[in-house]
Amino acid sequence: MTAVNVLGASGKRLSAFAIPLICTAQLMATLDVTIVNLALPAIQRELALSNAGLAWVIDAYTLAYAGLLLLGGRAGDLAGRRRTLMIGIFVFTVSSLIGGFAHDPGILLAARAGQGIGAALATPTTLSLITTLCPPGPARTKAMVAYGAMAGLGITLGLVLGGLLTELASWRWVFLVNVPIGVALLAGAPRVLPESTGARRRLDVLGAAVGTAALTSLVYGVIRAGADGWGDPASTVALGAAALLLALFVLVERRTAEPMLPLRLLAHRTRLGAYLIAGLLFACLYPSFFFLSRALQDVLGQEPIEAGLRFLPIGFGVLVFALVTRRLMHVTGTRPLVLGGTAATAAAALCLVTVDAGSSYPALLLPALIGLGAGVGTTFVANAASAMTDVAEADAGIASGLLSTFQAVGGTIGVAALAALAASVTEADLAGRAGSASAAPTPGAMREALVSGFGQGFAAAGGLAALALVIAVWTAPKR
Repeated sequence: MTAVNVLGASGKRLSAFAIPLICTAQLMATLDVTIVNLALPAIQRELALSNAGLAWVIDAYTLAYAGLLLLGGRAGDLAGRRRTLMIGIFVFTVSSLIGGFAHDPGILLAARAGQGIGAALATPTTLSLITTLCPPGPARTKAMVAYGAMAGLGITLGLVLGGLLTELASWRWVFLVNVPIGVALLAGAPRVLPESTGARRRLDVLGAAVGTAALTSLVYGVIRAGADGWGDPASTVALGAAALLLALFVLVERRTAEPMLPLRLLAHRTRLGAYLIAGLLFACLYPSFFFLSRALQDVLGQEPIEAGLRFLPIGFGVLVFALVTRRLMHVTGTRPLVLGGTAATAAAALCLVTVDAGSSYPALLLPALIGLGAGVGTTFVANAASAMTDVAEADAGIASGLLSTFQAVGGTIGVAALAALAASVTEADLAGRAGSASAAPTPGAMREALVSGFGQGFAAAGGLAALALVIAVWTAPKR
């Protein structure tokens, strides 16, 4: 990433390292979404975790992250965006250090929750810093491209690094790798980032409490439903509570003079469309990465390091198409780019429906992975710009937090729902093959059953990306 001197929105010249530092913080936070995935078997063996406990290595992070994103976005507006970013990085770095040395499952899960809290403070602040420090025009476009590329690249590189670190070193390095990055960011932020705050206002304590409780209940309910079925009593109660709390949140925000979430942000058609597209795109991508990482190992028989390296073409596609998007956005506007990106994502996910034990990597998987990278790189950049359309500086943090919230909740719901769908198809396939026999399925039968489940999962993921395309047709601005 090149460092470029630009004039800030206030007219003062920004440090050449301001935007690279912000984007590195975004990269570190998004890496952690997926870097743990390929390390899960090693973690389970060393810490003697049950399957339910292993799931919480992922879910503890997701629950804290998604539940606190709105609060993190508004905290940046009120307390200062640089200050909030540094607090988030500090919490994330300390939690990573604790996770890397954890020898007890409880400590590891607490560290994962701490990482989620830190990321919830840091992630929305990165985009709001870009929109408040960079004036509209080429400087902001370049920064948006870097931000979009880091967001998409982090998710992909997490899978690659997770496999490499786990096999070549230890699963502990998927946590410890964050420590030197976090220390460098904390040392550099006060030197290269000016402080940025919104208008002085009181914190909407009631709105923050109700909104956080609503999101936490929603994410917890979805996680439980994905693991134990949508009829599970605990998930039903949690989802019902989430619905009531969301209704109460809207009521509170309407009656509060200085709300945490100004509802006018959702009344803008382009912004609302961008939020929905982000949620649907993540609901497609997270399950697709989940199915693909399992298919590479459980169906094609690859080791973690091999499986991780297979994701590199996605990162290549993200970088190339993010740069292409930067050049095109001034000419075409965001609309054709969002349309093209969502269409490419849907097509790539649908191509993966045919993956089986005999699939050729060059003929099938490679084009699909490049297509996913192209879709992600194009849509992330253009859609992030659409999400910040006409946002006042005082609301930049909460608007960015909303985008991150839709992404996190969309990804969580997507994984829970589509993984449950794939599992049910796999179980039905195994039951049909077994008939009245009680013997365990053969490895071949298990692979074929997994292929059936993953195929249905990829088809549903492609359908979600296609729905994002429909919303883009309706909401994306003409210019």
